Amino acid sequence: MATFSRPGVFIEEVQLPQTIELADSGNAIAAFIGAAAQGPTSVPVLLSSWTQFTKTFGSLQDAYPLTWAAYNFFANGGRQLYVKRVVGSGSATASYILTDSSTNALNTIGVYAANPGSWGNTLAVQVRPAGVSTRFGLAVYGAPIIAGNSTSNILEQYSDLSMDNTDPRYFASVINTSSSYIYVTDLSSASVAPTNMPVTGTTLYALGTSTAGADGSTPGTSAYQAALSSFDAVNNPLVFNIPDAAYIYNVSTGSGTDRSNSITVQANLVAYAEGRGDSFTIIDVPEGLSASDAQTYVNDTATAFAGSSTGSSTAAYYPWLLIPDTLKSTPGATRLQAPGAAMAGIYLSTDASRGVFKTPAGLNTRVALAVSTEHQFTNAELDTLNTSTHPVNAIRQVPGAGIVVMGGRTLDNTPGHRYVNIRRSLFYIEKELKDRTQFAVFENNDSRLWNQIQIGCSQFLSTYWQQGGLRGATVTDAFYVKCDSTTTSGADIMNGRVNIEIGVALEYPAEFVVIKLGQITGSATA
Repeated sequence: MATFSRPGVFIEEVQLPQTIELADSGNAIAAFIGAAAQGPTSVPVLLSSWTQFTKTFGSLQDAYPLTWAAYNFFANGGRQLYVKRVVGSGSATASYILTDSSTNALNTIGVYAANPGSWGNTLAVQVRPAGVSTRFGLAVYGAPIIAGNSTSNILEQYSDLSMDNTDPRYFASVINTSSSYIYVTDLSSASVAPTNMPVTGTTLYALGTSTAGADGSTPGTSAYQAALSSFDAVNNPLVFNIPDAAYIYNVSTGSGTDRSNSITVQANLVAYAEGRGDSFTIIDVPEGLSASDAQTYVNDTATAFAGSSTGSSTAAYYPWLLIPDTLKSTPGATRLQAPGAAMAGIYLSTDASRGVFKTPAGLNTRVALAVSTEHQFTNAELDTLNTSTHPVNAIRQVPGAGIVVMGGRTLDNTPGHRYVNIRRSLFYIEKELKDRTQFAVFENNDSRLWNQIQIGCSQFLSTYWQQGGLRGATVTDAFYVKCDSTTTSGADIMNGRVNIEIGVALEYPAEFVVIKLGQITGSATA
């Protein structure tokens, strides 16, 4: 310690403990996989509103449960959603090949819909003069396609385009980096404009004329399986749901194969999420099942993924919900919806309002849009579903509260793994601790580093305890962090390891409220 002999101000440089502020690094994001009429197919797309979804993947459609799932998700407070579109065999991208102004009318520009599907057949392009022989414009029209120069249905338009790939306005660079509807390729065999210029005028060229856009067949189980790996690059914890899975099998018309495919899709998803180590899965049972049949379906699904997961990172909800059908003009028209997408929205809404440690259930978790349920429970059914080896969480009508979620269990009904909030709290804590200790990699493995790690982890856990995420009247009751010579030996140091030991007291939900009531009789007094 420095000594001072005269009055004045003195500065000492000291090394402060490492602290890291992270922006929602541990917060979960929903992830849906399903078929859609349009939209990117290569990677998951992150969306933050229903408007963004409709612009990218289309509006509500009977043929695509994914559209209704996203609608229910955002209606129930969901904020961020990854969507991975899957397509079946035979899907095709609509296109039109423009020819140039040369004598032989050679191919010069390929115009393609942005992604596969028959939706691309509703597009058309118009090549416009630009006043200079080496420049042109391009307009993209949507349905209904109107002949001539009407601008009533123009989706996009580009001007001052060039065929010269060294020009700042090279058409492929300009269009492909900004268009939401098409992409273009340079097919020109000529090297000098205007020989390779597309023919300009008022003609509308319909995409689908050269190659017709097609939706393809219904995606099979392999398509959903292949889609899972596209989430490998996503670092946030995810809440998965495959809206299509419950619709593959219909109890009134489905066959045994349909049921098997439905279970396979669900089981593959559970196995993938479990393998990630940071994600949760919500599975739906098919429409029209009784309570006992729903339990059987969940049990069979658990059997299918038993080799790769215990079900501690998965929850099932029953029954289906009746919501207003906005596609019908009949007053009061409703449609049945699988509850999984709405539950994903409720999960993330609860995370934002209360915290990941709060069970997404109770009288305050009313399901938005729901006006009724497909099934009304008996007490015996509720008892069976909740205490089963693989519990199914009930959604039911409660007088004075409406249609609410009254179950918060995972498919692993064993102590320590039973509750949704416990498992998701661990995911959140693990992700935050991992991110907050990244700085330690390749730092000197000594007491100074151990102290920094211990302080950084303790700060996070202390804040989490103050928010209500951990049990205990004091910090020492809520958690402990050890990172010192007792956890990291000399041999560990030689092998490049630093060991951190952390214990947390997680919050368990009050699932059963028991009131003991006695009657005061005779001369007794209270």
